[in-house]
Amino acid sequence: MSRTVFLVLVLIAIGGGYWYVVQDVERLSEQPNQVPVEIDSVYEGDTPNPIPSITDYRDLPVREAELTPVTTGLDAPWAFVWLPDGDLLVTERFGSLRRVRDGQVSAPITNVPTVLSSGQGGLLDITIHPDFETNNLVYLSYAHGINEGNRLRVARAELADTTLENLEVIFEVGETKTGAQHFGSRFAWLPDNTLLFSVGDGGNPPTEYAGALIREQAQNLQAHLGKIIRINDDGSIPEDNPFIGRPDVQPEIYSYGHRNSQGIDVAANGQVVASEHGSKGGDELNIVLPGANYGWPLATFATEYDAFSTEISPNQTLPGVRNPLAVWTPTIAPSEVVVFSGSQYGVSENQTIFLAGMLLRSNTTIAAYATRPAGAIFHLVTDDSGQVVDQQMITVGDVRVRSLGQGPDSYLYVLTDTTSRQSRAGESAGGLYRIESF
Repeated sequence: MSRTVFLVLVLIAIGGGYWYVVQDVERLSEQPNQVPVEIDSVYEGDTPNPIPSITDYRDLPVREAELTPVTTGLDAPWAFVWLPDGDLLVTERFGSLRRVRDGQVSAPITNVPTVLSSGQGGLLDITIHPDFETNNLVYLSYAHGINEGNRLRVARAELADTTLENLEVIFEVGETKTGAQHFGSRFAWLPDNTLLFSVGDGGNPPTEYAGALIREQAQNLQAHLGKIIRINDDGSIPEDNPFIGRPDVQPEIYSYGHRNSQGIDVAANGQVVASEHGSKGGDELNIVLPGANYGWPLATFATEYDAFSTEISPNQTLPGVRNPLAVWTPTIAPSEVVVFSGSQYGVSENQTIFLAGMLLRSNTTIAAYATRPAGAIFHLVTDDSGQVVDQQMITVGDVRVRSLGQGPDSYLYVLTDTTSRQSRAGESAGGLYRIESF
């Protein structure tokens, strides 16, 4: 990096820090414009809620994965899912859905919805219905709209070889936001065949909504932003959702106080585990409980993206807020999570969690965000109570670790991409690999 570029970055960081301080002062002096942020959790269970220690990934033992390529040449891949016949479907962020058969990537499947492929937006997650063999239903999440006005949508359609049929939107976020940050979104099916998915908080400062920073909507139970949502397979609302019967709450809400969750998985016992991006540091892994509040932005281990690491909140935890299972600083940019149920790799079934860390920031300074480092996979071991008791890091090369999945053969698969800021289609630097050992 040249000296001139470095000085420019420093000046930008200092200016950004000043802006955040001024913005915080203005927010505190304009109370009528703030979104109500009282703690309103309805969770009444007795799940342990200890305060976690902060993990510095640089202190963890490191192992290198042995990989076997499944396919390469994917263009900004975001998610993948297996079909019962052994084929895979892969989403590419710029709007293509492809089938992979015997390592060969198909032409784009037709009749995929038009997406906003800008910033973090695009064609995002994919899942298939638990009864896919009888109904052929595929579910997609994607950014819809334009930079000046957009939202997350969820659609379902029937897969008919090379096209989608009977496409219908079954959910869309109620708030129209600006910018192309923090859409979420990951899917996970609960044992009762209801569908969970995450919705991001809408973006970083200075993005606003209703006269306040948009991230405050994560605490607004009348908004979908910053939530995990639960719907039936047709988009209708389950009668046992935690806030059903309250006219002041969006009935689809399952949990709230989330910044930007890009990983969800459901264990064999029904326990929901989700990852969550912090701001600068403060990345989280959570046990998601119905009706629970996860604190953002009232309680967080993260700081602002500025030269001074300005506090977002003086509180890392609050009464009525669920604490993370694990926290990482510096940033690991957590994405998909897998509660592993196989016996490969010599690990304990249902007490092993794998987490995709997309980009590992070298330190906690703002200068670390000027680079695009490689990611890794985090291997976490839990005890009988579900608490994390051990961690290690698994490297897979100089790549972004976009997603993970446990295959029909019980092996772990990793979806990778270039570490660059890809702003248009055409790099085709992504790939899917099976992890043989580590």
